[in-house]
Amino acid sequence: MKNYKRLLLYIKPYLKRLGLAIICIIMAAAANLYLPWIIKDMIDKVLMDKDMMMLNLISVGIVVVFLVRGIFYYGQSYLVSYIGEKVIIDVREDMFCKFQRMPMAYFDKHQTGETMSYITNDVAAIQSALVTNLIEMVTEGSILIGSIVMMVTLDWKLSLLTLVVIPLVGQAMKIFGKKLKRNGTLIQERAADITSLLQESISSIRVVKSFVRESYEIGRFNRQNTLNFQAAMQNVRLTSLLTPTVEFLAALSVTFIVWFGGYEVVNGVMTAGALVAFLTYAVNLANPVKRLARVYGSLQRAMAAVDRVFYVLDLEESIHDREGAEVLPNTEGHVVFNDVSFEYKKGVPALEHVSLEAKPGQMIAFVGPSGAGKSTIANLIPRFYDVTDGQILIDGRDIRDVTIASLREQIG
Repeated sequence: MKNYKRLLLYIKPYLKRLGLAIICIIMAAAANLYLPWIIKDMIDKVLMDKDMMMLNLISVGIVVVFLVRGIFYYGQSYLVSYIGEKVIIDVREDMFCKFQRMPMAYFDKHQTGETMSYITNDVAAIQSALVTNLIEMVTEGSILIGSIVMMVTLDWKLSLLTLVVIPLVGQAMKIFGKKLKRNGTLIQERAADITSLLQESISSIRVVKSFVRESYEIGRFNRQNTLNFQAAMQNVRLTSLLTPTVEFLAALSVTFIVWFGGYEVVNGVMTAGALVAFLTYAVNLANPVKRLARVYGSLQRAMAAVDRVFYVLDLEESIHDREGAEVLPNTEGHVVFNDVSFEYKKGVPALEHVSLEAKPGQMIAFVGPSGAGKSTIANLIPRFYDVTDGQILIDGRDIRDVTIASLREQIG
């Protein structure tokens, strides 16, 4: 959950709105919790005691409760969605800025589609974790806690019998949660693979058609699509198994309530209205537990996307300014390669002990087969890569002693 805590730091600029959203969520949940108490008074006071004044109060109360609930529901939905959208904009901006700062070596090793997938698929999954899951977690958590408080108020002994099931539910969620997170990582990777394949195939469509490779590309896409389907169905299987497991445990709790509560009503310890209200709260207790189990599964899948996003944000930017680097003044353009060696991959030299000089206004041509190092020489001058050995000088200055921005501005 370390990365989820880091994600929550993005909410910091919007804490006031978040506070208002949480108040709205709690108030909307409280309105739901008042309804079972109305049922209790309806049975015990209106039906049993023939109290018309109480009937009038209950009727007015129902209208007021739903009006208040509607107002607070609108507030929670709007505020949490606003915060979620703003956070996603901030995360997406940080991701884009990170890719702008990454060295060319990163883009040599990663496909364009994979890079795009981080900003599209993974950020979209984070949006779900922040908006939908956050609303449901706070809402259902408030109903869960409120239901427990009201149940204890009505009958503490019956409440203890009900709460025995909660540790079992927690253990089930823990077991399923680990599996759902692993599967969530796989789903995000499969989505990235499809995006990469699409980008590669569509951007090269002239080549594909020129060599009549449409069938081959369709086969590649279908295989990747099938892998994505299999990963998604594994998530469906786990989520579908988690929900009935939690429901069965909740049903055991309701069975205890029906038997023991009925026993207390028969013996005059509890009123019929109190038992009906208690049962309603117990159902209210089961529903949020079930929904929290579903949210927990979705959250675990979203956490895989969160981990992928912060993996990118934590990547080292290998090409950076040295401490004390100076701004390169206007240059004459005197370029010197002094015994330069370079490796894209460790142990595989692309250039070895290259020395050359290009004076201002002088034109030099590089001729050789593909892979000889022509483009490499051009890429080293603006520091798209740093030399492995030796040095490159512009007007007598080592290009690593000046800022990257000023170097590239001069070249541009």
